[in-house]
Amino acid sequence: MLFTYCPSFAEALQPAGHEPARSPAGGADKKPERSLPDLAREVKQSLVVVHATGRGPGSSGQGTGFVISSDGLIATARHVIGDRRPIRVELTDGTSLPVTHVHTATELLDLVILRVDATDLTPLQLGDSQNIAVGESVVVAGHPRGFRDSVHAGTLSGRDDINGLSMLQLSVAIEPGSSGEPVIDRNGSVIGVVTLKSTKTGNLGFAIPVRHLKAMLEAPVPIPIKRWMTIGALDPKRWTTLWDANWRQRAGRILVDGYGTAFGGRSLCLQPMAAPDRPYEIQVDVKLDEESGAAGLAFHADAGHRHYGFYPSAGKIRLTRFDGPDLNSWTILHNEPHTAYRPKDWNTFKVRIEDNLFRCYVNDELVVESGDTDIPPGRIGLVTFRGTSAGFRRFIVAPSIPSIRPTDDQKIAIARILDHVKSVRPASQQTIEQLMPLEQQSTLLIELQAKALEQKATYLRQLAIDVHAAKVRKQILAALGRPAMSTGTRNGADDGPADTSNRKTSEQSPDLLKAALLIAVLDNAEVDPAAYIARVDQLADEIRAEAGTDATETERLSTLDRILFEEYGFHGSQWEYYTQSNSYLNEVIDDREGLPITLSVLYIELARRLDLKVVGLGLPGHYVVRFEPTDPDAEKPIIDVFNRGKRLSAADAEQLIKEANYPLLPEFFEEQESVQIVKRMLTNLLGLAESERNDERVLRYLETLVVLDTSEPQTRARRLELRARTGRISEALEDANWFIREQPEGTNTDRLYELRAELQRQLKSQSGGETPE
Repeated sequence: MLFTYCPSFAEALQPAGHEPARSPAGGADKKPERSLPDLAREVKQSLVVVHATGRGPGSSGQGTGFVISSDGLIATARHVIGDRRPIRVELTDGTSLPVTHVHTATELLDLVILRVDATDLTPLQLGDSQNIAVGESVVVAGHPRGFRDSVHAGTLSGRDDINGLSMLQLSVAIEPGSSGEPVIDRNGSVIGVVTLKSTKTGNLGFAIPVRHLKAMLEAPVPIPIKRWMTIGALDPKRWTTLWDANWRQRAGRILVDGYGTAFGGRSLCLQPMAAPDRPYEIQVDVKLDEESGAAGLAFHADAGHRHYGFYPSAGKIRLTRFDGPDLNSWTILHNEPHTAYRPKDWNTFKVRIEDNLFRCYVNDELVVESGDTDIPPGRIGLVTFRGTSAGFRRFIVAPSIPSIRPTDDQKIAIARILDHVKSVRPASQQTIEQLMPLEQQSTLLIELQAKALEQKATYLRQLAIDVHAAKVRKQILAALGRPAMSTGTRNGADDGPADTSNRKTSEQSPDLLKAALLIAVLDNAEVDPAAYIARVDQLADEIRAEAGTDATETERLSTLDRILFEEYGFHGSQWEYYTQSNSYLNEVIDDREGLPITLSVLYIELARRLDLKVVGLGLPGHYVVRFEPTDPDAEKPIIDVFNRGKRLSAADAEQLIKEANYPLLPEFFEEQESVQIVKRMLTNLLGLAESERNDERVLRYLETLVVLDTSEPQTRARRLELRARTGRISEALEDANWFIREQPEGTNTDRLYELRAELQRQLKSQSGGETPE
């Protein structure tokens, strides 16, 4: 068992129509329906308007919410509040209250519960959508299009599956501003929350069943609004934004959307420090979601309206001098299309800045050279216009940035490696004329050759991924203090002896944090482990300062719990448990939610930086940690990081093991080494890749697991199977030879020789009868 069973998540993903038995309409326990005027008078006392502001013209959020507890809990749709926006709630009497906490939220279900500082509010009663039949009358109440206290009667017209969720289909008027409205049965109880409007008809909407709202109330994750405002926010030590727009970071990228408040929807994201001495270069990769947008580099910025911009704009490459806040103060220095630019793809924009000259490049081709010196040197960064949705990655500042193009020597070296791969160009007229008499005979041969070349292109792209993965595997070994293994295989296999030249690495202490982050790099080359290590260091410094210099171990641990779980809101993932993001430590740090093991790694590493010893315990199905104080006689509590630092007794831990159908083995309570933790993280990703039937990802994780434990036969057997299935016959043959040579327990020798013979036949066929590589 790789994952903890999560009843709430399983319930959330029930297929359409999967509802427990409900009381039939008109049953003995059915309460009499109330009149619409009576319901309207009662419900409007509990309705609120939810305002989320601060992202520029036309982007402020507004929706309906409703009171669900007298002490200040408000329910609404998650998309109403957006991200990192100030939120306020307007009560029915006109009182406006700021939201103090996001009590709990889920993107998957599009629900959020907010807390305001209030008492004696009038809550609505939460009912049960399973006790109402299709065709029965319902009421939807709220503030659509800004009209206050609107009440619409309709019917529950069905139950539909929308993106994997069982939703209530409503035959009732749903308008802009209806998001978050309660759906009420004729007894006055909430049975759902409006989140979607049908695009087919104006009188059809969808609501999340109220049972999910009840489940959220049972397991809240309160986050103070000041901390909510920082989720996904840019590091203020590295970036300063001007004129709004929605700048944020995610998985190693800077993302932007929304209109800036400056003229033309302009917004800047600048480094707070001054630019380096000239000459220097700045570079960034840019990708526009729509080519009609505009976003790119900014330089010589005065932190006001003056700066230069170099960026793609509506299919052209533009260099502009901005001298003020309006169009009349802008000077376009260059605005032409360029063949180096690749639409709908990542493009590298670079500017070299010298004393009286700057050169602008796209994908390392010179686009424009300018001697314009009207704006003096200033800060550097990024710029966006017109509400463009764009991504930025690999922002670099250096005296000189190496070209992304290979040098002549590199081209020769690469050509020698790939000389069996033939390039394709349009055929000459002479070739066409020679084939005309043989059109029928040549068509099939040409098609077969074309398919072969397409397959070669696929293999070349995979080769680039394999080279990256092999490099990261060596980095993981180094981070864990293990020697690199000599290998002659393309995928970083480890059949050879240890590389004694790397013996010094094996004597170093394992760096669990770096190794865990490198797992994410295995799948995403854009992740920068150093940046996330710095963020963990910064968080540890904050905790240490909060605890005080004279704090005891117990006080430091208590401060760690308070800041990590209460202040920053780190918590176990309830609604999106089975996602890759929960196994990537960088995204767990970004999103503040994850699996038991990824959260435990963060907790262990923060504790280590606070001079506390916290060790991992590999309970089956649910990873936990144990605090080990320096006093040998002191209590050693088991800590469930997934459940926000809940303390477990030995009996609690034993119960978790029993629930996972495992025997009570002593090894479950022994401290795990860093390599064991990394293997378990990889195994989680392996399980997800297998469920998605993604053979290349499965193989990537198996290759890494074999590198970490070369003697484990089961993983190597699975790797043998995947290598053969993906056409890596010579590599599969190496694994078969390993089994024949090592003869691990349970080996069927006769079957192995048969398998090796079959692989040899396949290899000969694959190489066209030639001697294999």
